Amino acid sequence: MIYSYYKSNYALVLFGLPLVISLLWLGQILEGVNAESIQDSSTIFSLLKGCFKYGFVDQLVAMVIILVSAVLLNSTINREEFFEKHTFLPAYTYVVVMSVFSDYQLLHPIILSNFFMVLAIRRLFHIKRATDARRMMFDAGFFLGIAAIFYEYYIGFYLLAWSTLAVLRPFVWREHVLGLIGLTVPFLFLLFYHFIVDEPSTFLTPLFPKDQYKFSFISTTWIKIGISVFVVLFMAILGAQAFLKRQKRSSLRFKRISNIILFMGLIILLLSGVYMLLKYKIPAVFLGAILASFLSSFYFFYAKNQKIAGSVFYLINILIVLNIYYPLIANIF
Repeated sequence: MIYSYYKSNYALVLFGLPLVISLLWLGQILEGVNAESIQDSSTIFSLLKGCFKYGFVDQLVAMVIILVSAVLLNSTINREEFFEKHTFLPAYTYVVVMSVFSDYQLLHPIILSNFFMVLAIRRLFHIKRATDARRMMFDAGFFLGIAAIFYEYYIGFYLLAWSTLAVLRPFVWREHVLGLIGLTVPFLFLLFYHFIVDEPSTFLTPLFPKDQYKFSFISTTWIKIGISVFVVLFMAILGAQAFLKRQKRSSLRFKRISNIILFMGLIILLLSGVYMLLKYKIPAVFLGAILASFLSSFYFFYAKNQKIAGSVFYLINILIVLNIYYPLIANIF
């Protein structure tokens, strides 16, 4: 039932997303927030986090941001006509992926960074319809800059802006320069803040990679790690296979805009690989949530045997629920 609802083109199913995320977060809401899972957070994130004195408010804000990000992402995908008709699987998938680990069912940097990443992607897709892309590049760079001051790894996603510009438009140096200016504006505001509080020497500290997250796989048990890795790899393979098949038999327009998604995947792999080699702990599952929601939706939408696809959908959801509620189940048995 859930599968057919979100695969359909009825926008009313979006009203079910608050219920979905509430059920996935229920255990952590009742038990309270484990704030120790976030460490060495950026200056701006620490200031924002300090505004929420009560744990349930922190979680409520996180849930709202995830829901808004999911709806905006889904709206972008439908507007660009990646699928033959509107579907709301990307929104559902994004909510589930961002809820997959109970230790991080609270406001953390990637929730905010992904939100601004979605805004940047929306502006980048506008480039193909514009005669002058300077404003779009500035906006995209600005949003990516904000994402980076919350979680410094996201500065690498500026490569996506350059790649998009290279794919969709001829080279115009002003557009590239405006993108860089937009990227630097949030950092100038951050520098101004440090100057106001008389700590200009600490300005560069938040910009260097660090272990903000306690666990690289965001889990302390091998069972939870195994489930998460299996689900991510399984869906990535199925989704990528369906996406590449669709790209081969599609129009030139689709191939051009779909290359943006391929570049995003390459950047995520590059960032994850580099930082893991440097032994920095980054939650690659959250980092790739936007890409995961896109690719997995491709598999479910274009699967030839929808009964098998539906079974896979429900199996994955069951595994994710077990992953979230494993500690509670383990205590019972």
